[in-house]
Amino acid sequence: MSSDNIVDLSAARTASQATIGQDQRLHPRLESDDRLFTQVVLSAENPDLVGTTLSCTAVNLSVGGIQFRTSAAVPEGSLLDLWVDVSSRPGKFFLAGEVRWNRRTGEVNEKGVEEWLIGVQLKSGAATDIVDWRDFHANAYAR
Repeated sequence: MSSDNIVDLSAARTASQATIGQDQRLHPRLESDDRLFTQVVLSAENPDLVGTTLSCTAVNLSVGGIQFRTSAAVPEGSLLDLWVDVSSRPGKFFLAGEVRWNRRTGEVNEKGVEEWLIGVQLKSGAATDIVDWRDFHANAYAR
């Protein structure tokens, strides 16, 4: 057997493993502990969640997404309406988004209920405040 047909994949494997766990975020984040409310608009995986409103705490905010903490698992792919109350600005932002990931925190709240982290990708919509949200973030990063 000729060694001309052998390809060494160890370098490719090493490069691939180095990217695992790296931050794949598209936008910089603002750390936050602001309150937000979210309502499940659509959940193919758990239709019983539709119409459920959750009180949440933001973990970080960006132009394109929000990570928040809540006491309920919200399945990936679920569509949400969000009302975000940023403490440094009057009024609330009304936004829409899709759950991209969720994971247990390993912690329980004061009521003994397990906490979850939820990652939401924001969507553009005519009836949302997405343009004001983007302006808010552009100004926040300019400071």
